[in-house]
Amino acid sequence: MTDKTAHKSNILLVDDEQANLDALEAVLERLGQNLITASRGEQALKCVLENDFAVILLDVQMPGMSGIETAALIRARERSRATPIIFLTGMVRTAEMVFSGYSAGAVDYLMKPLEPEVLRAKVAVFVELDKARFELEQEIAERVRIAEQVSELNRALRQKNDDLLAANSDLESFCHSVSHDLRMPLRHIHSYVSMLEASAASKLDAEERRHVQTVQKATMRMTRLIDDLLAFSRIGRAAMHRQRVPMDELIDETFQELGPELNDRHIDWQRHEIPDIVGDPQLMKQVWVNLLANAVKYTRPRDPAKIEIGADVGEHEVVYYVRDNGVGFNMKYADRLFGVFQRLHADTDFEGTGVGLANVRRIVQRHGGRTWAEGVEGRGATVYFSLPTAGNA
Repeated sequence: MTDKTAHKSNILLVDDEQANLDALEAVLERLGQNLITASRGEQALKCVLENDFAVILLDVQMPGMSGIETAALIRARERSRATPIIFLTGMVRTAEMVFSGYSAGAVDYLMKPLEPEVLRAKVAVFVELDKARFELEQEIAERVRIAEQVSELNRALRQKNDDLLAANSDLESFCHSVSHDLRMPLRHIHSYVSMLEASAASKLDAEERRHVQTVQKATMRMTRLIDDLLAFSRIGRAAMHRQRVPMDELIDETFQELGPELNDRHIDWQRHEIPDIVGDPQLMKQVWVNLLANAVKYTRPRDPAKIEIGADVGEHEVVYYVRDNGVGFNMKYADRLFGVFQRLHADTDFEGTGVGLANVRRIVQRHGGRTWAEGVEGRGATVYFSLPTAGNA
């Protein structure tokens, strides 16, 4: 904000006698403001055209244009209409004079000889008012400047957001198109390798059969990658169908889908009561499938495995979590967990394409939530996702 003390107000002193002007300057110089003098009404009008004034001290009786005539012309100008005018006179005040003065815009009359303290006090009031006006104008100007900056930043942000949406749309379309284009040659490769294996199996030695199997496994893995890439693309393109989602029922359905992976496993399940949410049931089902499938997979070396499912209800969001005692991960790589095709474990240890948690993050973000994870190598991990409570009452 502008320093109020740095602003100096202009004070116009108008009198046809130089001695009176000198006396006025001597009395008012203590106020530390800009004192501007004029000896005629015409000169005073020129000053008013060039400057704004906190107050004008105007002699009533002057040769040529009188003080009252000068005041009337000052008031006729829009910019100086509100400028306070104090009349100075050595004449006996008559009712007619007072009426004429106030009609011309006077705010006060002072009789000559002037009382220095009274004059200084009256002028000081108008100086303070001028400083307050100046400070208010500066504050308004600063707020306008800030508002314009915010408006420009918002415009730039909207443009960047539009550019990002367009880029994401292009990327999703590209992924969808490329995935479809890659599927056909992969099918051909897999088919020809299978035909080769079937027709020439008796002619192939162990090393050659191993090469054929390697090609088949590679094509199958590539097919899974493409399928996951397509699924990731669809998540960003699919319409949202919001309704109340019974989370416990989704978890029960997920257990049924994971049935074959749970066979011959000793898993200690800890399920806490979790609240329902408003969202897309199909998308939320994918979240639970990915999180619980990961927990089952990465606890495979544990006997017994421990998997806990719960939620913490806050004022603005519900935080759901899946905690396990599996192989865990190093926290310095936590930012890679939710990236596409990002994996922290070798394919030889745990199968996967590195798309599951990326799907989870994208689904949760579309619901207005967030995702994160905590883990310790060899001791397990906890994956969290939050969803806003707004609209869930």
